[in-house]
Amino acid sequence: MSRRPRHPRRGFTLSELTVSAFIMGLVMVGVASSVMVATEALPDEDDPSQAAVRAAAIADQIVEELRYAIAITERSGTVIAFAVGDRDSDGAPERIRYAWSGTAGDPLTREYNGGTAVEIAQDVHRFSLSYHLDAVTEEYPGPTIESAETVLASFAGAGGKKFKVEHRNHVGQYFNATLPAGAKTWRVTRVGFEAAKDGAANGVTRVQLRTADSNKRPTDTVLEEYFLEESTLGSNFTWQEYAFNSVTNLQPDAGLCLVLQWVSGGKSAGIHYNNAGNAMVYTDNDGFTWDSESSESLVYTVHGTALAPGPPQEAERRYLTAVRVALQIGGDSSTRSTSATPALNRPELLDAFWELDFNTVPTIDRNGDNQADWGVRTGAFNTDSLSAGIWSADAILDTKPNNDFSSLTTINVRFRNTSLGGNGAVYQMNADWYGSTCAPLFALAMLQPDGTQTLSVNHYEASVGAVPLVEVGGLPGSFVALRMMIDPELDTVNVNVNGLDVGTYLYNTVAPPTSDRFATIRRSGSNAEFDFISIRVSEDDN
Repeated sequence: MSRRPRHPRRGFTLSELTVSAFIMGLVMVGVASSVMVATEALPDEDDPSQAAVRAAAIADQIVEELRYAIAITERSGTVIAFAVGDRDSDGAPERIRYAWSGTAGDPLTREYNGGTAVEIAQDVHRFSLSYHLDAVTEEYPGPTIESAETVLASFAGAGGKKFKVEHRNHVGQYFNATLPAGAKTWRVTRVGFEAAKDGAANGVTRVQLRTADSNKRPTDTVLEEYFLEESTLGSNFTWQEYAFNSVTNLQPDAGLCLVLQWVSGGKSAGIHYNNAGNAMVYTDNDGFTWDSESSESLVYTVHGTALAPGPPQEAERRYLTAVRVALQIGGDSSTRSTSATPALNRPELLDAFWELDFNTVPTIDRNGDNQADWGVRTGAFNTDSLSAGIWSADAILDTKPNNDFSSLTTINVRFRNTSLGGNGAVYQMNADWYGSTCAPLFALAMLQPDGTQTLSVNHYEASVGAVPLVEVGGLPGSFVALRMMIDPELDTVNVNVNGLDVGTYLYNTVAPPTSDRFATIRRSGSNAEFDFISIRVSEDDN
């Protein structure tokens, strides 16, 4: 089989190579010229148009972050600090701060969660912030006004019988107060009853006011007591009256028992009762058990006063609804860029705020001062005390940094006492600092033997210590939701428990026992749990 002959390969001639090289040279010169022309056409960093682009991008970044702010904690024409929602899943909001000194040529800086301020624009000649605000007024009952002393409960039937108070045999009377409409609380000022001597006239009788159980019988809780000397009594019934000072802040539906208890002697007294009344109580076993009579009553009178809300007062809060940012980089005013946005969350204007839902360790820094927002008073935080968003209080937590709490301050706390003893679950603070005086306030949730809780809000009197402003009993053993709104301008605190307003109260300002300028949550004498706490100090617009 014959093969076809191959054609020999043909190369470029010298003349062809010379022409190709010349053409390629022309092309390269053209490309280089085009690159040079294009390069010269690009703006440098000092070009006004480039500065305008950078200013627009930065202004847009600022308003985009402000769009989702949840609280404004610092603001002026050249500085704004605010919080946005949790971005890193640590259970705490993030803090952002933009600031310019106001001096032309100084940089614009940005801080994030208290970190180092980073320059985001240099040679700034203008950075201005303007705000659109909305004021919301909350109206609530004014401080309680105390009525004149009046008869709250009584029975004055003529004739009757004598109950002989002696060892094991005691007598008493259940009563509740007849109050004017709108009364929030009441107190006892005087209690009177009729008594006579019985026998040797050498006995002593306790005169007590006690709390009552659901069956209208005395509990073991003595609110205040005095002693009746039988030697001061006559053979016939005479009126005996005692002034009471400590039986205060009683809820409208609260019932009490007057108890006359044997102390010494054969028969310590004879007490006048009548079978035309109701709710007399007695015991024949030293109070181990009590019986009641629906058709008998002591002859008695209870005087006291009622406290009702005064004229309404108002608290004003201000919210950001929109913000406008103007930024100029460099000295050319043509580079100035403006951007605006609505504030979708209508963040409140605040001087400070702290918030914990106990889904994470609370000792973190979110307010930009390089220290934990909440600090453990001593030692380190025990992470084992957190479970499913609940803190089993095993330490003392304080807010950081210090604050005078001298403008409208609103506290929301959910807490409970889970064992008997002491003061239970405690929130406390020295509010309304002015010079060397403040208002020490204490809120206590205390478990009772029957499984209910009693919540009290107390202020401080220099001569006696903590004194209740209000007490709310019969609360369930679950978490108690307390809201306190402190208005330093009026020296008042409004108290709301489980969504119900329980009144507004005037507090004392004193030279305090401590110089603490922080709020504290802790337990006292028994176990306590905290589910949530928020403290918001409104921006002072004075």
